[in-house]
Amino acid sequence: MQITRSFVHKVSFAQLLIVLSSSQAIASTSISQSKSVRTSADTTRPSGYGLDLFVGADGALVSTTPDSDEESPKTGSLYGGKAALTLTNLDLEIETGGGYYKTRLLGDADIVEGPTPDTKVRLENVKIFTDTGLVEISARLRLNEPSADNAVWSAGPVAKAFLGTNASFGPDSLKTYRSGIFIGGQVALTFGSTWKPRLILEYNTDINLYERQVHIALLSLQFGRSLFTPKTIVKDVRTQVTDETVKKVTVEKPVEKQIIKENVRFLLDSETVNFETDKAVLLSRSETFLRELGRMLAQYPDRWNQLTVEGHTDIRGSADRNNRLSLARANSVREALVKAGVAQNRIRAVGFGFNRPLDPANNEVAWARNRRVELSFEGVRDARWLREVLQKLKVAVGSLPR
Repeated sequence: MQITRSFVHKVSFAQLLIVLSSSQAIASTSISQSKSVRTSADTTRPSGYGLDLFVGADGALVSTTPDSDEESPKTGSLYGGKAALTLTNLDLEIETGGGYYKTRLLGDADIVEGPTPDTKVRLENVKIFTDTGLVEISARLRLNEPSADNAVWSAGPVAKAFLGTNASFGPDSLKTYRSGIFIGGQVALTFGSTWKPRLILEYNTDINLYERQVHIALLSLQFGRSLFTPKTIVKDVRTQVTDETVKKVTVEKPVEKQIIKENVRFLLDSETVNFETDKAVLLSRSETFLRELGRMLAQYPDRWNQLTVEGHTDIRGSADRNNRLSLARANSVREALVKAGVAQNRIRAVGFGFNRPLDPANNEVAWARNRRVELSFEGVRDARWLREVLQKLKVAVGSLPR
């Protein structure tokens, strides 16, 4: 009896160690008589933050409305450049940056203070030139989710500080400001996922220049690069069922599992990708298949590294002619994928002519098998996903006319 009780204690202690080592939840009270542990994961969309660097050039129309009859309204232009860092997630863009601007304003006539007290000087054909530094901060709400296919629209407020010896945009050198504070709103349109051209349209007006109101309508053309992208957060949900109570604990942690990259090949037969006879012109069904495949590959660029498109012909005809035809057909497939959004530098095309037949026979069946296109993927992180994508696309376009 004593031996049996000791054995039961050892088994119970081992079971407790297994449960404790597998759980990552933190509970303030202990739970007795645990019956089961169920685990599930929710990875519906990535979260966290990414960081982008942008540089570009700005151009603007500037106008001033004076608060005194002694100063005339003025119009002119502003131009310069700036750099900015943008913190992003799926919903927000928070940005800070700095740059340098030059401004040129023209007016009719102004009355300014003279060189001695209580004297006035009238200036005709007023020209005002300013050189200012710039510091700005903005926050924009993303209006659509980012993807490889769609540009991202965002909008929000912006605040700027013009810093310099004359940041007042006025004619009177005795009443200059060292800084001009502006607020306004902006709309941004960002393209791409790695290299990111961006257009920004914004309006700003000052809040601290008491002699005049300054209005700036600005257009900015910028080019950016992702410094790092948002990480996917996995939500582990563990449910412990006991005789007394049920506790659910949600733990957020970054994904830290090892990803195994594979090289995967796919054969696209003539029912899926086909061409006009003796030409490299894709048939209608083939264009549809490649367009949808290209969109899928562009939408998930992190799931594969490189793609080689291989063209193959049957044995009929000269070697030189078949080599040229197979390369031309491989290039047609490559161009269709690039047109759908896949980066050019991630796809290459090669032609093997009739040098790599699947069927060595010399008949109609063998010729049909040997006329084909093969896709060779390198660095695939999810081969099962890629096979399912290709199979679903083949089924979807199977009923379409050639």
